[in-house]
Amino acid sequence: MSHSLLDDSIAPAIQELHERGVPSPQVLLWTGTGAGMLPRALDKSVSLPLGRLPGVPASWHDSVLHAGQAGGLSVWILDDAPRELNTPGSEDPNAPAWARGFPAWLAAAAGAVLCLHTSAGSRLPEASDGSTPGSADDSQPLTAGTLFFPEDHINLSGNTPLLALGETGLGPLFPDQTTLHHAGLRTTARERCAKLGLPAASGVVACSLGPALETPAERRWMSTAGAAVSVQGLAAPLHACAHAGLALLSIVIITDAGERPVDMASLVAASEAAAPALEDLLGHLLEDVSHTVHELLGEEA
Repeated sequence: MSHSLLDDSIAPAIQELHERGVPSPQVLLWTGTGAGMLPRALDKSVSLPLGRLPGVPASWHDSVLHAGQAGGLSVWILDDAPRELNTPGSEDPNAPAWARGFPAWLAAAAGAVLCLHTSAGSRLPEASDGSTPGSADDSQPLTAGTLFFPEDHINLSGNTPLLALGETGLGPLFPDQTTLHHAGLRTTARERCAKLGLPAASGVVACSLGPALETPAERRWMSTAGAAVSVQGLAAPLHACAHAGLALLSIVIITDAGERPVDMASLVAASEAAAPALEDLLGHLLEDVSHTVHELLGEEA
């Protein structure tokens, strides 16, 4: 099989990680909402700016990789790339499409089998019959602060990190996405939320491009397509995880109802307000994540 430029970037980065003694991960925690206090919860941790690794795309140079132990698991924690470089629609035009999903391939090549990805999104309008698309089994509305667990997604961004990737040793040419979102872990996460008193829901997420916030008409259209929530820039992590062979639990913090004028400052504030609840959930979810990792590895817990 021929190799792509992605392979040529991943290989030296992995070699450098080994030489620096950075532990191989079982789980990648990719935080689009900020890592917060999570790196401090790691035992035997090391931190390394990705810019010190050869082959890493420029847009990730300022991101810091935190590696350590949590709940008996080897975990990598990585913040999303800096907003000014990696906001959807504002990437370096000379960067390859795969650069946006680089962490998924790096972690999978280093040994990870599961990705926990966090992001923030907007609730879409209710369907004409009054129901909330993609979450008909949920009795409560999707209010700000709700933790939403995608069970499927619709890529409406017109973009993918797989564009022109071609044949590569890091994944199949046409990755399957039918089982990308791990159903068992999603169910367990919702059960944990119920015990912790955290509002939670599941359904379909629409992946939009940005950086402009969607128009009311666009949100209504997404709703008719079956989505309950829209998230900007989410398609790239999802596609990269599918291609890299990583099982996925995606968690979306609902920041607004999507039915009235909003501004980015208020959305960021809503995301930050919900961050403690998300961190609480992740801490309580470690045992379940461990069981899932052992299952994926074909090991007994």
